[in-house]
This record gives sequence, structure tokens and C-alpha cells, in this order.
Amino acid sequence: MVELSQDELELFVTEAEENIANLENGLLKLEREGDAALVAELFRYAHTLKGSAGAAGLTEMSQLAHAMENLLEEVRNGTRKVTSDLVDTLLECVDMLRAMVLAIQENGKQPDPSMLIKKLSNLSDQQSDSDASDHKPSSPVGEIPVTLNIFIKPECPMPSVRAFQAYLIMSRYGEIVSLEPPVSEIQAGRAKYRLVAKVKLSDDNSLSELEQELTKFDDLVVEVQRQKDGQKVSEIVTAQKEVETSTAPQAELQSVRVSIEQMDALLNLVGELVIERARLERGVRKVAEINGNGIAEELQGVTERVSRIVSQLQESLTRTRMVPLNVVFARFPRLVRELSRSMGKRVQLKIEGEDTEIDRALVEKLNECLVHLVRNAIDHGIEPPDERIAAGKPPEGLIEISASQSEGSVIVVVRDDGRGIDPNKIRRKAIERGLLTEEQASSLSDDEAIQFIFRSGFSTKEEVSEVSGRGVGMDAVKNAMEQIGGTIDLHSQIGAGTTVTLRLPLTLAIIPALLVRVGGRLFALPMHSVTEVLDLQRSDVQEIGTGEKVLVLRGNPLPLFSLAKLLGIPNGRTEGTGVIVRQQEKLIAVSVEAVEGKDEIVIKPLGYPLHNLRSFIGATILGDGSIALIVDLNGVTIRR
Repeated sequence: MVELSQDELELFVTEAEENIANLENGLLKLEREGDAALVAELFRYAHTLKGSAGAAGLTEMSQLAHAMENLLEEVRNGTRKVTSDLVDTLLECVDMLRAMVLAIQENGKQPDPSMLIKKLSNLSDQQSDSDASDHKPSSPVGEIPVTLNIFIKPECPMPSVRAFQAYLIMSRYGEIVSLEPPVSEIQAGRAKYRLVAKVKLSDDNSLSELEQELTKFDDLVVEVQRQKDGQKVSEIVTAQKEVETSTAPQAELQSVRVSIEQMDALLNLVGELVIERARLERGVRKVAEINGNGIAEELQGVTERVSRIVSQLQESLTRTRMVPLNVVFARFPRLVRELSRSMGKRVQLKIEGEDTEIDRALVEKLNECLVHLVRNAIDHGIEPPDERIAAGKPPEGLIEISASQSEGSVIVVVRDDGRGIDPNKIRRKAIERGLLTEEQASSLSDDEAIQFIFRSGFSTKEEVSEVSGRGVGMDAVKNAMEQIGGTIDLHSQIGAGTTVTLRLPLTLAIIPALLVRVGGRLFALPMHSVTEVLDLQRSDVQEIGTGEKVLVLRGNPLPLFSLAKLLGIPNGRTEGTGVIVRQQEKLIAVSVEAVEGKDEIVIKPLGYPLHNLRSFIGATILGDGSIALIVDLNGVTIRR
């Protein structure tokens, strides 16, 4: 491998990951659509990977991409048909490329792709020497020689990185015949503020696309000229010596690369600012009580300005943590394809709302939940083709994943058109396990019976499946959602399918919270679960035969729980305030002693040995320096 700077390495890895993801998604589409334009795109992605890996000295990666290129060329020219076996083989290559990039990131040993390269070579009608991949372009290029004069503006902080990026883009569109300065100089960090490249392109469209790609960078200025016969690149360089990079139009830098660690550190500092802002506001109120309006008014003005600036800073930094859900959803076409084939089922996946944004800190948990839900949908829900046809359904099942934002939350819905969940089967299983008596089971509504699927270890499946085991794990999904302050709701209809709705907070860093007093202590309730606060009137509270209480709110009976009892806190005080909470698309009421106000709080994780307290999602420091636990409203009421 060529010695690359850290910036060049990051650039290579970023572009490689992007091209690998594009290859994977494109191959999955190719199997369904067989579009000629899509084949050309896939060929270009493989060609780009080959060129960039070769430039970085990653010979084996370049050879693997070259072998993929050969197969795609056969598809492009019509000598090979697209089959599931071909797509399987190319997806194997994608997995190998991804493993090789990961090894680069972790400074680990590179996996050996030689057997896979040999497999591709045996498949290819055109036996190509993979060792020559760095010297002979596999794609037929036209005879349109052009010279590109690329000027890098002085404001560019990393000209060598930008030069290397320009080189990668040019290699994507054609054959680079010569380059000044050479790639070795660029990789050594000695690139100046001008590149001159002679490139062979296939047609004028390629030239137009190449210009557009290069001029997307504000710190690049590109001049294109058709090269005269016999003219050398060195002659062009000499002829244009008088052109200085300083004559290029000036432009401000539009973006900089910031590591995730730096972003988190900044957000932690903003969190501390939020805490100090609360202390400052508290101090100003004390000054007003002691000193009247004079100094207090001036301090109040300063406090309001500081508060506004902190809020704007917090909002801006929070936005930088947001990522589109496509980073999660992009993994599922491949998963659905492989699982459905392994089970002899036909499944179509439909995805909507992939541009919806979410805090990147929630991505991993959400992905775990979705993987489990999709596995369950394919294994338990979607029927085999013959069973679907007998039921009057199309042979191909449908799984839909959609996302949207609503009321400060992200809503992710997983829906299938499978056989649905049989509530009677759940009732029988609950009776067998001693969880319910026959009388209790018969009194449950179908929706209430289905909720038993969230009980730890509960499953109606008798046999073990390689896809989803015994079906155990919906409790793990619920617990994962509770850990990040989210909820899960499930509805199912026999023969029509199942819908699972996940509701997550937009961010985990700084959230609005309701401060309540229980047992003489302050607790924080996340506002994304709270819908209303009211005084509890005796006439509105009724006790039913089992000793449980109900709050009649505008004619609707809501279950009423004492927060003190839910948290196991001895409390002889009157709980005269009710907090209405949304839980799994339903409303419940929670009684507290008093509401002390609403505030923005910084969530701090509970360290050892408190990390297993499942009634709380964390703690926060209040403006007076005291600590309040943040209650997991969904968790404590579900586990009552």
C-alpha cells in the first residue's frame, strides 16, 4: 500500500464506502429491473473503485474491482444475462470489498480475495489478466482526448487532498493518459495549486458530466480544451505558465471535516452551558428579590441574551448530529433478499421516508430493533407462495418500512401483509405457562392478548428457526426502545398482517422535561411523552373493583397510577396533580405531588452500579446544582 496521509486515507475510505454501498444497492435493483442504464452505473462504480484502489497501492482490491468490471462489461454488451447466481457472486465481491476497507480502517490484516477473483475469472467469457489491471483499462474508451487544467484556489486548506479527489473523479470517467504533477507527488503531499491532465473520454456527454463533477467543489476552477494532435501535456503546462492560481475567482470554504468525537465534545460543553444558564437565571431571580429592580433588570437582559445564544448554539449543534434514516434503511434490501430466499419465500420491500433525520446516537439501537422486526416479519408473518395463493393473496409478500417526524418524535413503522398474529394462540400459550387463568384469558381483548408477545421469553413458536430462533426477542426490542426513551406499539389482524410502530425522540442529548415533585424529591419527565397537566379533582377519580383507579378526562376513562408507587417511594403526601402521558398510542394518567416547571435538561447516563435501574433513562443536574433522575414513563407503567 502506498503511504497515504491521514486526510488522503480518510478520503479514500469515504469514497470507497460510498461506491461499495452504491454497488450493493444497484445490484439488488438490477436483479429486479435489469435496466441498461443501471448496468452502466454499476460498471462506473467498479471502475472508480479499481482506479482509486490502484492509486492507493491496494493491488488486490483493485484486481477484485477489475474482475467485477469484466463481468459487468459482459452484461453491458449483452453477452451475459443477469441471473440470481450472478448477483449472488457480485454481492460476495461487495462483502469482500467492504471487509478490505474495514481492515484498512482498523489497521488489520487484509482478507485474501484471490479465490473470489479466480471465481470471477472462471465466470468471465473474456479471460483477463488481473495483474495487468493497473495498466490496461477494461472499459472501451473513445478517442476524444481532452486536456483539463484544474486550478485549486489558495483558500483550499488541503490542496493535495483536493488534487487526489480530482484525480479519482477523472479516473471514473475515462483513461488518464498523463498527469502533471504525477499521482506519486500528489500522494506525497507535494501537489501545488494546479493540475494538468490528459484524459481519453468516450463521448461529449462524459466530458460534460466530468466538468459538472469537478465544478461541484467551490475551490476548483476547471478549464477544458481539446488537445491538438501530437501536443504533449508538458507543452501545455509551459504554454500556460503565466496563469497563476491567484487569478482564480475567490470563494469561501463551504464545509470542513469534523470528527464525531469533536462533535460530541462540543455538545457536552453546550450541555454544561445549559446547566450554567439555569443557575444564572436562578441567581438573577435571587438578586431581584434582594435588590429590587435596578441591577436585576440589567442582569435579566443579559441573561435573556445569553439564553438565546445558548439555545441557538444548542440547536445548531444538535442539527449536526442528525443523519438521514437512509443510513439505516439502506441495509435492509440485502437482508430481505437473503432471508426470503433462505426460507423459500418471495418478499418485496418498500421503503419510504428515508430522508427523515434522527440523532446519530439512536441509529445503532434503531437498527437492532428493525433487524429483529424484519426477521420476524419474514419468518413468522409472510407466508410461503402456495399458502398466499390459496388465501387469495399475491405470491409475493410485502414488507413496508416508513419514517416520519411528528410532535418532536420520529415515527418508524414496519408493516407486513402476512398471516398476522393469532390472539387465541397467545391466550392458549399464556394459560399453558401459568401466566393467565382461562377466565382471565377470555376476558382479554384481542389487542390486550397480543401485548403478551412483549413478555420476556414469551413465544408461540414450537420449532427453532435459523432466522429468528424461537421467536424470543420482542421483549428485547421493547427494552431497547425504552432505553432510548422510545415506545413500541403493535397491531395485528389475522390474515391481513401486522403493523409495528416505533416512536423515538429526535435527540438524546438535550431534551425538554417536566420537573415534578414526588415523595419530597424532584424527578424529570421527558416532554415528548407528556400531553397535558391538570389538577386532579376527587369527582373525576374513580376506583374500580380491583383497587385500581381511573381518571375520567372529558368523558374518557384513563388508567391512573401514582408515580410514587410506580417508583417504590413511600409517600404520605397528597398527589393532587395529574400528568397525562402517551404510552403505546394510548393515554394514561400519572399522579404527582406538584409540577415545579418545565426546563431543558442534559441527559447524563447512569454509571455503575445504577445502570441497571430500568425505571430511569438517566439523570440531570438542575440549575441549583441538585440532581434529578429522569423517569422512563413508558417503562415504569408497563412494568407496574
